[in-house]
Amino acid sequence: MKNDATGHRYLRAVLAGSCILAITHSATAADGLIRKRMPDRGVYQPPTLVAGQVETVPTTALPTPTSRRRAAPVNLVAAPAVSAEAQDENEAASNDSNESLRELPMPVVLESVETQTQSPKLKTVSFEQASAAPAVPKARRSQPTQHVETCSCQSCRSGQAPATMAYGEEVIYDDEVVYSEPSYDLGCDAGGCDSMGCNRCGDNHWFGSVELLLMFRNGDHLPPLVTTDQLDANFQVLSGAEKVFDEMTAGGRLTIGMWLDPYKDRSVVGRLWFAGEDSHDFTANDSSASVFGRPFFDVEFGQQGFQVIAEPGVASGEVSVHADSQIAGGDVSIRQLWYKDRGATVDLLYGYQYMRVEENLRISSRSTSLSGVDAGAILSLEDSFGIENDFHGAQIGVSTFYREGDWSLSTLAKAAFGNTRRRVDLSGNQTISIDGDSASQPNGLLVRNSNAGVHDDNTFGWVPELDLTLGWQRFPSFDVTFGYHIIAMTHALRPSGVIDPELGTDLSDATNRPLAVFRKDTVYVQGLHFGLSYIY
Repeated sequence: MKNDATGHRYLRAVLAGSCILAITHSATAADGLIRKRMPDRGVYQPPTLVAGQVETVPTTALPTPTSRRRAAPVNLVAAPAVSAEAQDENEAASNDSNESLRELPMPVVLESVETQTQSPKLKTVSFEQASAAPAVPKARRSQPTQHVETCSCQSCRSGQAPATMAYGEEVIYDDEVVYSEPSYDLGCDAGGCDSMGCNRCGDNHWFGSVELLLMFRNGDHLPPLVTTDQLDANFQVLSGAEKVFDEMTAGGRLTIGMWLDPYKDRSVVGRLWFAGEDSHDFTANDSSASVFGRPFFDVEFGQQGFQVIAEPGVASGEVSVHADSQIAGGDVSIRQLWYKDRGATVDLLYGYQYMRVEENLRISSRSTSLSGVDAGAILSLEDSFGIENDFHGAQIGVSTFYREGDWSLSTLAKAAFGNTRRRVDLSGNQTISIDGDSASQPNGLLVRNSNAGVHDDNTFGWVPELDLTLGWQRFPSFDVTFGYHIIAMTHALRPSGVIDPELGTDLSDATNRPLAVFRKDTVYVQGLHFGLSYIY
């Protein structure tokens, strides 16, 4: 029994040792079957900023484009260590929102910039779309795309190299790191002229010009006013039956403008101009012609009449004819940039237009009787015609400008429409003097009670205008200009249009002659202009 008990104890010890050995071997084998979670080095881990570990870098102002040099890329600073728990959380978040992370910008380190004076490096951080820069194993550089725009202000293109701004982007791929750098050529920007490198355009908001005008009117055709004896088949017209107001006159034009926006695409322009005064004068007396007088049509007798002013043995006298014409105008317009390309600009304009045409005609005579019962009597006659045309209206048009080096070409085409106020002042006078006694009445030869007085009306009219100007930049910021200009007024009255068409008159005032007539006409003035323009 004792041996049996000892054997049982020995057997139990052996079995216990075998169980322990089997359990140990099974645990070791099971441990080999377990996959331990290792860090995935293929997943990008964004850096985490930790207080006390942020690098401070000194900065300097960006150099000008002309002195800018490209330096080697700045090395990336290693990201701080991340704990295993934070790594597991980041991995889970990355797996759950992989699509959204692709749309978020990744931090990108730009290249450093060094000046020629070896100033401290400047490190700039911007953002780039993750999908815009695929990683490649070998570093390479892409050429920047250039977008060139010109400046809309004129001084940016006045005799200098065209001011432009080129902007683009250089991208470098180096393994999984993207270096991105914008490239700029500072100058006048695409919208016009602003504070980026275009100070000469932004400092002055005013511009203008002064010009000399050498103008020619289309003239007015007057009826015969002074002739020799019409009873003679070979009579001559001494004054009238010809065109007047067709001589060259000297005038001037002043233009002042101001920019209304910092980009200099919108401006207000005011102009004042006058074409000068054109006049016609004629005088005759006994020494210049033996017989002369004033013709008319005698309505009372229905035949041609003739008022003798000078004739040997009958009368002695003199006659004078004076006519003058004055044309002037002005306008104020808002000009808005509409199109701009390669040094050329096109502006649309609208505003207010004023134009005035004033013309006058005066015929006066003085005759002394030499025979008959009224010998010694002095007869004085005068007819006066005063015409005023005033236009007020709205204007629309187009102005263009183009510069090539020192030369420029500008054009202006516009039309105004509105109201033309016409005013006619007709007056006549007759004075008879005998032995110191005088008697007067308000009747002349062509202006009598039937048509004398002030007459005015209003009508619709047009004022078209065309101007061409060639400029040469002779001085800094100034152009010497030369050009052509024409402007017209429709539905205007002139001296020939307010005189009775047949020179009809009734000295007895028994009929309604002469007539108060108003025949409209178009007045235009054209010519050359020379000036000095302050370019902007």
